[in-house]
Amino acid sequence: AINTMLIPQLPLDFKDEQNISAEIYLSCAGEIPVIKIKNTDDFENLVTNLLHKGVRPQNLSATGAAFVFGKTTRFIILSAKPYSNVTAKTLGLSEEDWQIKSMTIRLEHECTHYYTKRFFGCSQNHLHDELIADFFGLYAAFGEYKAEYFEYFMGIKGKEGSRLSCYIPDCSPELFQVLKKAASSAADFFEKWSKSADFKNMKHEERIKYLCGLKLAEII
Repeated sequence: AINTMLIPQLPLDFKDEQNISAEIYLSCAGEIPVIKIKNTDDFENLVTNLLHKGVRPQNLSATGAAFVFGKTTRFIILSAKPYSNVTAKTLGLSEEDWQIKSMTIRLEHECTHYYTKRFFGCSQNHLHDELIADFFGLYAAFGEYKAEYFEYFMGIKGKEGSRLSCYIPDCSPELFQVLKKAASSAADFFEKWSKSADFKNMKHEERIKYLCGLKLAEII
């Protein structure tokens, strides 16, 4: 059963309540309540009713996580959807393993956004922030960072992920190709850095601060 004390006014009309859990997670930015929902319908209904007053948002089927950040209430809702719509087969994983890893990626991704919002005063859905958030999500899920996986998530490789266009809308096809190469170069930089002695000697918070301090132009 869900501990409703964690999340005020949490609706309880779920199809699969046994596969819903709630916990207080010690994130890089401090404690944060987290709801994990395995059933897609339950996740989408909760997000619709809790965040959008019963009106289903258009892009909800492509959404796998939600961060509620209010004046007095803040918590994260996670689904078990394949991260960035990339299949388990693409990454050579079992469906169950990929569900678990997808949640882990989303959790650390959202916690990284939470950190930048809390300590740097901003958290935006642009390429630089997404590079950083995905880095820590991937590292937490796999114990290493693979640029190739990031490229799948963004749709740079394969045909499943399609997030890149969301962060650079209304640009010409030529500019889009340039930015794809820039994102790949940045991901390669992150992978090399993650294997360096400097990275290994840093604490988690130091790693976030280091990446936040870099400009995109410095890593491509």
